[in-house]
Amino acid sequence: MSATSSSAHFLIYENIRQCVTMSGVAKDQGRHPTEKGLGVICDAAVVVNTETNLIDWIGVTADLPEKYRSVTQRYISDDGVWLPELVDCHTHLVFGGSREQDYSLRAQGATYQSIASQGGGILSTIQQTRQASLEQLIESSSLHLMAFKNSGVGAIEIKSGYGLTLESELKMLMAIKQLQQFSDLIVVPTFLPAHATPPEYKGKTDLYVDTIVEEWLPKVAEGQWAEFFDVFIEEGFFNVPQASKLCRKALDLGFKIKLHSDQFNCLGGTELGIELGATSIDHLECVSENSISKLGESETVAVLMPAASLFTGYGYPPARKLIDSGARVALSTDFNPGTSPTRNLPLITTLACSQLKMTVAEALVAVTYNAAVALGLSHRMGSLEVGKEFRVATFRVPSYESIPYRFGEI
Repeated sequence: MSATSSSAHFLIYENIRQCVTMSGVAKDQGRHPTEKGLGVICDAAVVVNTETNLIDWIGVTADLPEKYRSVTQRYISDDGVWLPELVDCHTHLVFGGSREQDYSLRAQGATYQSIASQGGGILSTIQQTRQASLEQLIESSSLHLMAFKNSGVGAIEIKSGYGLTLESELKMLMAIKQLQQFSDLIVVPTFLPAHATPPEYKGKTDLYVDTIVEEWLPKVAEGQWAEFFDVFIEEGFFNVPQASKLCRKALDLGFKIKLHSDQFNCLGGTELGIELGATSIDHLECVSENSISKLGESETVAVLMPAASLFTGYGYPPARKLIDSGARVALSTDFNPGTSPTRNLPLITTLACSQLKMTVAEALVAVTYNAAVALGLSHRMGSLEVGKEFRVATFRVPSYESIPYRFGEI
């Protein structure tokens, strides 16, 4: 196929060993992905309009249309595999400090909740993030972002949630805004003040919720600091009524919704998210059969994070049931200092295949097209098609199947 454009300047990449276009996946909107839907083209060529950075034609090199024969800007591929740029749709990339001590305690049998109740976990990161300057947060976050870029990631969601005062949450959002402005990755900011109840509000979570609703959300909306709003629904954190109050206010102010739900306990957060039209619901390790069925019938993306399960020793989410129900399943690193300190999104495809029993095709779709849907970006990226942005990840491997196979090395 080809796009029409007048007086355009073109650049041609040709003789690409494998180009995984995701064309069939996009046609099926990410549901029930198959190997055929990957739209793999061998010995492929891609024509890019350099004025718009949009794909003008894609196909087999030998079938390059006559209109492009005179184009002089040509590059011969170095025998690699091309995919749409990877998308990490759930990270906590901006934070202060580290949490090696938490991992040591969990290795001794402590639970996530018990560590948090003793002032560790999220609360320890809150203290270190509050103490960090804006410049320190930007510096450390830039290094993390570069690691993601080096593994093929072209778009990433970054949450606040480690400040839990208006001042420190805005500091985190300012850091994310700086990353957004100076990185060539697409950076999507999410406001997550309901990540935990801060020490100042211990025993007064309802009051904290009211503060977010009445003061913080309007301030963040006014400054256009974030695109999404998120809540951690879990025992000891925020319940469904509190999350509902927060999310409905966020929707009224123009935010889109994401939710942490059903990670350790099934509390009804997934049903709330579907009711509110959440763009994605994330974690889902303990999701109910009823919620799986509802997700399969909804537009909400199920975002799974097997690295968090691996790192904490908790159970894995039911990926097979979700995919078979018709749900669109995405994968993410869940990069954070406490429960998933990995910046290697290709590694997540290995865990998806070995632990979630996903196929290679399903895993690759989950870090490209479906992850783009989970950030509202599928109109721009997630598949290599005429009219979409030219955003590709190139891998020096013999086949796309090598990406999960060479785990931890890509």
